[in-house]
Amino acid sequence: MKRTMVVIALILTLGAFPLLAHEVEEEEEPEPIWVGSLGLAWLATSGNTDTSTLGLDFALERKPEPWGLEFAARGNRADDGGVTTAENYLVSARAVRKLSARWEAFGGLAWAKDPFAGFDSQTVAMAGATYIAVEGKRHLLTLDAGLAYTWEDRVPPEEDVDFAGGLLGLSWEWKLGANSKLTERFVLHPNFDDTDDWRLMSTTAIESSINSWLALRLGFDVRYRNQPIGDADDTDTTSTASVVFTF
Repeated sequence: MKRTMVVIALILTLGAFPLLAHEVEEEEEPEPIWVGSLGLAWLATSGNTDTSTLGLDFALERKPEPWGLEFAARGNRADDGGVTTAENYLVSARAVRKLSARWEAFGGLAWAKDPFAGFDSQTVAMAGATYIAVEGKRHLLTLDAGLAYTWEDRVPPEEDVDFAGGLLGLSWEWKLGANSKLTERFVLHPNFDDTDDWRLMSTTAIESSINSWLALRLGFDVRYRNQPIGDADDTDTTSTASVVFTF
């Protein structure tokens, strides 16, 4: 009887050990260095109307330890009866160097295309610093400031331009709950050669996670040019509803 009790005790101990080890591993598991997401949105109609809309949003980020990388690609295209009615693309990459607990330096490139806004290609080189103003469990607020140079190939007959300018940015993330968050990215680009030709961009999104790898996102983008190109309007807006895959 005693021998049986010893065997049972050993089995229970050996069986519980992997569970205890697993708990320790979960507690000690570090946050991932790389974080990525892919958002897809598509809408199509047929019959009395023949329209289609496609949206893509990809992001990849490496946390600065001390070097980091931020890459993003976005695109939206809409067709109505075989005629393109909207088209805009944006690709950006930024290298980040952590300097202290609150300060980071960055340098990067961004390329955009929006023929309906008057340009076939826009390339912006930028460098500056980021200050982490608030970093808490629910709120993360960072401020950017730097210099930029822009090359813009405009739709004919408008002439191409290039100019030196600046960059002022704000990024805010608010965790609404365990599975949802609100994000806002605001960027102002002043033009040092023509102070009236300033631009701004605002990207607002609310995201709700279904599980660890799937979420739903509603987004609203605003792009404003104080001096629009040719006959283009000064303000463009884009509303999106997409499925987001995180990895």
